[in-house]
Amino acid sequence: MRRNRTFAIAAWIAFSAAVCTTLAALLLTAVAISGLSGRTALSNQINLIPGTDLVELTYQPSWEVGAYTDICPRIDLGVDPTNLECEYVHFRHFEERLDGHVVTPDEVRAVGVLFEGQMYFEAEPGWNPLIASLYAMAVLSLLIVAFLLTQLWLLLRAASQGDPFTDRVVRRLRIIGATLIAWEFVEPFLWLFLSPKAWDYNIDTYGDVNGLELGSMEPGMELTPIAFGILLLLLAEVFRRGVRLEHEQRLTV
Repeated sequence: MRRNRTFAIAAWIAFSAAVCTTLAALLLTAVAISGLSGRTALSNQINLIPGTDLVELTYQPSWEVGAYTDICPRIDLGVDPTNLECEYVHFRHFEERLDGHVVTPDEVRAVGVLFEGQMYFEAEPGWNPLIASLYAMAVLSLLIVAFLLTQLWLLLRAASQGDPFTDRVVRRLRIIGATLIAWEFVEPFLWLFLSPKAWDYNIDTYGDVNGLELGSMEPGMELTPIAFGILLLLLAEVFRRGVRLEHEQRLTV
């Protein structure tokens, strides 16, 4: 059969990405083991070529945090905003409307703000269960990505051999779809035992940052990868039907 060059090139790109992702997971594992054993610092910047910045891997343990604050319904411009129990925000049209010293509300006004972001951690060299958990999940996530890229490489390599309607392509599509769905269910379950809250960490805030809370899981279950996994499983069934029809056609001929 004639080899499809487009699929062949895509296969080599997927293979290269899988190799790079696997090497990154192994390197991150080595750094974590060295740091958690107290031999070296838990560095978040790793130079693959020492003494240069040509190729580097950056990872710093982090966790999702969020805070919600109310917005003042009416703002008195003569009051010190630092004494307010709500956020000093004026959501308005381009033309500002003033009634004396008080800003009058518009037809549409903001009533609250949700702040979300990442809290980054550092730790002294040596064993720390939270840091170990975050490194372990980072490595596991990289290995899952490397596994998916490997399956994609095998799928594209099979398709490049001239006929995409083969049992090998169907099998790879099923594996990729099932892996995406399974990981979205397994990952939040693992975070229940490896998150900061699982290790009894919490946040006490002082000053201007109020109401900051740790996320219960990160990144949590998302519907997009699950829907994409289901789509791949359906596509695998379509390809399986195509394989059967092709076999029947060959037998008929």
